[in-house]
Amino acid sequence: MAVYEMPQTSARWIKGKLGKRFSTAEAERVYQRILRTYERFACEAPSIGGRKNPMSKNFYGALSAFAYYECMNRDMPPDEITTMCCEMTIMGRRGGQLSRLDLNNALVRRILHALLELRARRLNRHREDGSWNNSWGMRINPLHHKEGISVHLVGCPIADFAKRNGYGELMPYFCEADKAIIEHLGGTLHREHTVADGYEDCDYWIKNKKDRKSTRLNSSHGS
Repeated sequence: MAVYEMPQTSARWIKGKLGKRFSTAEAERVYQRILRTYERFACEAPSIGGRKNPMSKNFYGALSAFAYYECMNRDMPPDEITTMCCEMTIMGRRGGQLSRLDLNNALVRRILHALLELRARRLNRHREDGSWNNSWGMRINPLHHKEGISVHLVGCPIADFAKRNGYGELMPYFCEADKAIIEHLGGTLHREHTVADGYEDCDYWIKNKKDRKSTRLNSSHGS
């Protein structure tokens, strides 16, 4: 079975971090050890569809972080773990897209939920027939929110791997990184529960950073 190679953003972050801590030769030696550890993790983990799964990069990015953590002897201060989880995920992503959208606009919400529904159908089909093993499932706005964008991810291969391999202490940092990603994209994430906390799904309720209506009213009063 071909191994899903380490995401370039993860590799770039790891090399940058090692370059600040070690000599050039030592940094390369440690990187190769991390890479071997990652490849072992990727081989041991159930396949979630490889590149055919649009969410695979999230999973293999997490495996990169687990490999780095392992090769740091599982001894990293909380602020460094936070930085790792956030920066590995955000690196290379263009920011601010959500800030240009009114997520309370009915048409915008309908379009975004429809696009997400296309992904949900694919994920759910493979999850149900077992061909992508323990990949995520997806439900679109199951609580019928009237504002913002709502998605629930059912199950979590990252949490499964962490639990099975003794990395559960890292999961709160990965879950918090979701908030940093949404902030980077220009929105805010409102969340009540996660799979890592023992629930069936992780809820994502994404809203604009500010009440756009209030902003427009304030602007008109100031003019």
